[in-house]
Amino acid sequence: MRLRRPSLPESVVAALCGLWVGLFLAAEISVAIPVALGAAGLTLVLPQRPVLAGAALALPQLGLAIMQVTNETAAALAPLILVVYTVGRHASLWPGIAVAAVFPVAALIEALDLTTFLFAIVVTGSVYAYGRVVRRRARAADAALLAASELQATDAAALTIRTIADERARLGGQSLAVLRDSIAAMRKDATAAEADLDPGSIESIAARGRHAVTELRWLLGLLRSAPVPDPPPDSPPDRRWVTDAVVAAALIGFGALEISFGEWVVPSPMVWGTAVGLPLCVAVRSRSTPTACGMAVILVGGALLAGIQPLAISIVPVALLAWSVGATSRPSAWAMFVPFALGTVAWSAAIAPGNAPFAAALVALPAFAGHEWSAYDRAGRVAAARAEKLRADINARIELARRDERLRIARELHDVTSHAVGVMVMQAAAAQALRQRDPAAARQALHVVLTTAEQASTELEMMFDLLESGAIGSPGLARASREPLPVLVQRLRGVGLDITLELPPVPTQFDDTVYRIVQESLTNIVRHSDAQNVRVTVTVDDHGVNVLVADDGRDTADRVGDTDGTRFGLAGLSERVQAAGGTLRAGRHSGGFSVEATLPSEPQVHS
Repeated sequence: MRLRRPSLPESVVAALCGLWVGLFLAAEISVAIPVALGAAGLTLVLPQRPVLAGAALALPQLGLAIMQVTNETAAALAPLILVVYTVGRHASLWPGIAVAAVFPVAALIEALDLTTFLFAIVVTGSVYAYGRVVRRRARAADAALLAASELQATDAAALTIRTIADERARLGGQSLAVLRDSIAAMRKDATAAEADLDPGSIESIAARGRHAVTELRWLLGLLRSAPVPDPPPDSPPDRRWVTDAVVAAALIGFGALEISFGEWVVPSPMVWGTAVGLPLCVAVRSRSTPTACGMAVILVGGALLAGIQPLAISIVPVALLAWSVGATSRPSAWAMFVPFALGTVAWSAAIAPGNAPFAAALVALPAFAGHEWSAYDRAGRVAAARAEKLRADINARIELARRDERLRIARELHDVTSHAVGVMVMQAAAAQALRQRDPAAARQALHVVLTTAEQASTELEMMFDLLESGAIGSPGLARASREPLPVLVQRLRGVGLDITLELPPVPTQFDDTVYRIVQESLTNIVRHSDAQNVRVTVTVDDHGVNVLVADDGRDTADRVGDTDGTRFGLAGLSERVQAAGGTLRAGRHSGGFSVEATLPSEPQVHS
C-alpha cells in the first residue's frame, strides 16, 4: 500500500522531533544533523508504518546506548515518546510491544542499573498504554461511524417489505390454521349429523363454533392490540468519582510508604502535604477538573518555594490530572493547566535541571493523549446518536407497517371466518331445535352449515396458497376468492331473512369493499338481531357508490360491537371504508338499525 501525503500536524511533529534530536546531540556527536534529519523523516511516516518506522527509530537507541553517547542527554526522549505512543496507537499488540521494549533495554545497557531499568519500563508502559487507550476509543468511534453509514444506506422500504412478509406468513399462517381446523371439524360433524340428525353431532357443531368464535376473538384482539413501547434505557450512574477516590487512596498509601522507607526522602510537613494533596486532586478531578488543577497549582507552587524533592509517586497524579485536562478540553481546564504544567517543569528543574525535558513530557503527553481520546469520544458519541436516530426511524417505519399489516390480517380473517362461523352456529342451533318436529327443516339448516363451511374452507385454502407463494399484496387476503354478492344474499335468505337486494353494476375498484360491507352487516343481523326484513340498496352515480343496509330489528349492545368479535368487524369495516376514501355510519333509525357507507369516486383525505 502506497504512503499517503503526511498531514500538516504530522509534518509539524516530525520537524519538532528532528529539531529536538539535533539540539541535544549537537554537542555530543559530529553527525547530529544527519541523525536529526533521519529521525524527522522516520517520524513523518511513523503513523502509516508504525512498526517499521518505529523499529528504525528504536534500534539505533541500542547503538547509541552501547556507544554511551546518549548519557546525560534527552535526545532519545522525543523519539521514545513518539515511537511508543504511535505503536500503541496504530500497531498491533505484540509487534508494538516488541518495538516499545527496545527503549527499556537501551536504558539498562546504558545505566547498568536495575532501578533505572524498572523506571524505564514504567515510563514506556505508561506511554504505550496511552496509545492503546486512544486506539480503543478511535476504533469504537470508527465502528459507530460505520454503523451510522450502514443504517444511512439501508433500504428502509425493502427492509419493511421483508419484515411485513415475515409477519404475514407467521401470523396469517398461524391464524388461518386454527380457523381452518375448526371449520373442517364443524363440516365433518354436519356431514355426520345430516344423515341421522344425531343430537350429539349437532351439539358438537355448535360447541366447535363457539370455540372457533373464542379463538377468532383472541386472534383479532392480538392482531389489533397496540404494541407496548420499550421503556427508555436507564442511564448508568456516574461512578467515576468512586474510582478516583480508590486511586487517590492508593496513591496516598504509596506516598506514605515512599516517605517512610525511601532513603532519598527527607520527611517534612510540605512533603506530606504534597503526598496527600496531589492524590486528593485526583479524587476531585471527575467532579471539577479546573478545581483539581487549581489545587495542584497551589501544591506545586508551595513545593517549588519550599525546595522539596518531588516524590517518585507524584508522577502518577500529575499524569492523571494532565490526562483529565485533555479529555475534558474545557477552556477553564486548559487555563489552569498552563500554570500547573509550568510549575511542574520548574519544580523538577529546580531540583535537577536535567529532568526538565522529562517533566515537560510528563505533563504534555497525557494532555495530548487525553485530547485525542476526547476528540474520538465526541465523534463516536455523535455517530452513535445518529445511528440510534436512524435505527429508531427505521424501526418506527417497520412498526407502523407491521401494525397496518396486522390490522389488515385482522380485517380479512374477520371477513372470511366471522360470517361463516356465525351462520354455522345459528343453523346448528336451528337444526337442534327442529330435529324432532321438522326433520326436513333441520336437514336444510345442516345443509346450510355444509355449504357455508365449504365456501369458508375454499377461501381459507386460497389464502393459504397465497401466503405460501408470497403473492399476497395490498389488495388483501380475502380478495383471493369469494362468492358473488347475490349468492351471499341468497344463502342468508335460507336462514330466515327476507332480504331485498338492489344491486346495479359496481365499479371494479369498489366491488370488494361493497361486498364486505354487505357481508358484515348481514352477519351482524343474523347473530345479534331479531330482524325479519332487510333492504340492501347499492346506488352508483358520478360521485361514487353508496351502500345502505337497513333492517327492522331491535337495537342491542352486541349490534354495535360487544362480544364475539363484532367490535373487530365494525372497526375493520370502518378502516376498509376509510382506506377507500369513504365514510361509514352505523346506528338506529326510526324502524330498526342501519349501516351506510359512502365511497367517493375521488378519495378524500381523512384527518
